[in-house]
Amino acid sequence: MTERPQFLIVVFDGLRLDMVSAERMPNLHRFMKEGVSFPHSRSVFPASTRTNAAALATGATPRRNGIMHNMYYDPNVFRDRMFRPNSATDIAAGMAAYSGALLDTPGLADVVTSAGLKVATLFGGSCGTARLTDPRAPERGAINLGMIGWENACPAPFVAELAREFGPLPQSGRPDVEVSRVLTDMVVGAVLPRQRPDITIVWFTDPDQTHHYLGVARPEMATALASVDRQFGRLLAWRSQAGLDERMQVIAMSDHGHLNTKERIDVNGAAGQAGLVIGDHLGNEIDYAGYTSYCGAIKVRDRDPARMTAMVEWLARQPWCGMIFTAGGNGTEGGVAGTIDHAAVLIDHPRAPDIYFIMRNDDAVYGDGVVGSCYYNGRYPAGGGTHGGLHRKELQTVLAAQGSHFRKEWVSPFPAGIIDVAPTVLHLLGLAKPTRADGRVLAEALAAHTGPLPQPEKGALSVRHAGGLQRLEYSRVGTTTYLDAGWVE
Repeated sequence: MTERPQFLIVVFDGLRLDMVSAERMPNLHRFMKEGVSFPHSRSVFPASTRTNAAALATGATPRRNGIMHNMYYDPNVFRDRMFRPNSATDIAAGMAAYSGALLDTPGLADVVTSAGLKVATLFGGSCGTARLTDPRAPERGAINLGMIGWENACPAPFVAELAREFGPLPQSGRPDVEVSRVLTDMVVGAVLPRQRPDITIVWFTDPDQTHHYLGVARPEMATALASVDRQFGRLLAWRSQAGLDERMQVIAMSDHGHLNTKERIDVNGAAGQAGLVIGDHLGNEIDYAGYTSYCGAIKVRDRDPARMTAMVEWLARQPWCGMIFTAGGNGTEGGVAGTIDHAAVLIDHPRAPDIYFIMRNDDAVYGDGVVGSCYYNGRYPAGGGTHGGLHRKELQTVLAAQGSHFRKEWVSPFPAGIIDVAPTVLHLLGLAKPTRADGRVLAEALAAHTGPLPQPEKGALSVRHAGGLQRLEYSRVGTTTYLDAGWVE
């Protein structure tokens, strides 16, 4: 009888594919060459950590799972502030507000737990992001922890044991060397050998943590990349030493890429001067609420058409504003003239903020050929990194796999994405993916595959606003859509 496979899913937050080389990340580079890799893998939009954590958890885009950005205004959860899905307490509030359906489609953890299997998630960052991969972890006693917000980690007895054995917990750094090391210590020293989860998700904060403050092309990034690569090597070494090279399937991936920032824009200040007041919640004389970062998401009072149009027209006139999106259109043009429909970028969910925008980006070259920069808004220093939009280098992600169930030394020419990880894992466990999942089983990458290969299709659309022509390119395999790039010209 064939043993049921185990899975180790390793996420390198914010890792661009073009950052992986034999010199920078030898362990990951070798892993990708020896196994199967997907150079056409894509993030979901917005290309942010929380939306992609939910995509990994559910195999679904925001249009299905209902997690709409890194933070956003959702009055069903909080009427007086924004919802932050990097917070475990906010996740708990969201679960209460939506009667346990904060993730609006069953997730990987739900399916495997129902089958009597175990999932563990360990994140070098916030406990909330870890919880987003398995919001019901506390009630079912699953291992789910983040190094930030450790008091919310679960289950409490095991977490206390980890703290005693591997503490004191390190503070975040840039690069986040100690956090990555201790996280790996916990995985190879306790979680894998003692708890033996069927699926273990290990999520490193670097290079994202360091990119945000130092940018994508700085020499210091070499330390961040080498650090997480070293820890990845330790995970692979543990697999070999445990005799699990065949049984344990390893998936290495990133959630999004990064761009260099070039100029900070105070969106709320500029909008306020134009009479369009944006707050963190709707209130007296505040008709707009939301997150106005490089990729912004704004809720409009009463979804009033006049207010919607006023904001869209103002955004389109700003030299720093690129693409704009609204709901309720025809699939190409949004409900407000000159915008792209939410449906075109797979964010058409009832919880979605009314207006999304992306600041302008470009293909400026930095350092030794690192492409991509953008306007931005936020707490990170100018010259740091950011993400969230539709630049090719944000949407292109790392995705590779090794194990007895995957092909060897094969580079996929086909589109793929983070939404395909959960369906593929469930398939290999003999479990059906949720009917609302958008992703597909990456059958072409499996060792046992003898069927037809995918027949991908390419598509494009464009909509003009006052600032220029907005273009979107995408790929499709069957019913699964992948966003390839979006820009304004």
